[in-house]
Amino acid sequence: MHVCLVALNALPAIDPEVAGPIGGVETRAWQFARGLARQPATQVTLVVRHHRSREPFVREGVRVVPIIDRMYPVWQDVGTAIVREAGFPGVRLRQFHPRLLWQVPAAAIDRLIFGKRYATTRPDAAIQRIGGDIYMTFGVQTHSLRVIRSAEAIGRPTLLMLGSDGDLDPLFLRGTAGFDPYGTAAAVGRAIIREASRIVAQTPSQQQTLSRDFHRSAMVVRNPMDVPAWERGLATATMPEELAGADGYVLWVGRAEALHKRPQLCIALAEQCPALTFVMVLNPRDSAVEELVRRAAPGNVRIMRQVPFEQMPALFRQASVFLSTSSLEGFPNVFLQSAVSGVPIVSLEVGAEFLTAAEAGELCSGRSRGCGQCAERYVNLTAEQRAAGTKTSGYVIEHHGLERQSSMLRVC
Repeated sequence: MHVCLVALNALPAIDPEVAGPIGGVETRAWQFARGLARQPATQVTLVVRHHRSREPFVREGVRVVPIIDRMYPVWQDVGTAIVREAGFPGVRLRQFHPRLLWQVPAAAIDRLIFGKRYATTRPDAAIQRIGGDIYMTFGVQTHSLRVIRSAEAIGRPTLLMLGSDGDLDPLFLRGTAGFDPYGTAAAVGRAIIREASRIVAQTPSQQQTLSRDFHRSAMVVRNPMDVPAWERGLATATMPEELAGADGYVLWVGRAEALHKRPQLCIALAEQCPALTFVMVLNPRDSAVEELVRRAAPGNVRIMRQVPFEQMPALFRQASVFLSTSSLEGFPNVFLQSAVSGVPIVSLEVGAEFLTAAEAGELCSGRSRGCGQCAERYVNLTAEQRAAGTKTSGYVIEHHGLERQSSMLRVC
């Protein structure tokens, strides 16, 4: 069986020489690609995007095929600065940067001349040429519809991998005018959920929402983790130079995005807990949010824009607590990384099921004061006391192990 996964932004998770943010979708796609490649009689191709010419290459049994999109950095900047909205004029400027003065006209000309290549209903010949027996796409986002339509045109089934719980936004039920917070049109989201041949949920709650609201079934395949590889990283990974000597800190990892990841709440907690050191890996998303967070950060906060994936185990190894301020997730991969690292999780709102089952930390039910107090309590424990309070690797191997979850995915 030839499985083709399409995760356009996953290249930085595969090649540490490629700069770029590595989020949950990218991590999950690369983990599943590697896991499927280890399954018997399974050929795996992972389609990614790059703005420079690059030949396909093989890594860990996975054939990685870059689609070249030289305009992507421009569209990325324009897309984060200008928000699509229903009604007139249909767009809103969220943030301004002088480079928009040439990027917006360049994007408009690109759309005018090459508009057909962006059409969500138009099959993509580059994806079709992969020749997969099944195509996997990640998240209810605009490009997923193009993957689905491309596969349909050559008679191949598709597997939609749900990500954030926002993939099941009630907006998509109506399919009328409007856009989700990330710019996916309601009609596009509705079409993706309706037209995917099969759907995989990350959690039972996603499975239940999909069945109840969208009348579609899904199999639950939990987020995978290669525990032995991560444990090797815990033993050998080096700390980023900027954090040399740092130890016993509260770690926060996420996008510079105020609606769901909410890094501004980490800053508020740091102000409440001046005796604690906070390390934030603030992946780029919204430059206005990033600037606001950096400007507001007190002296006990150290902010890094990006950390290569191979150094992340070292970041967890030296942490005392992992902090989540998210209001919406699917299933956070960083929870698995934290649990295997023996680092307790303090979550403001999400992850109740995992935190309870894995004995991996505490949920603060939206109480920021309690969140700060909980973080202080964990920081004051010894490393042995913190690790003793979690089931850590054993639970993750049993319920999220890469081989088992990849095997389940293969038979979906």
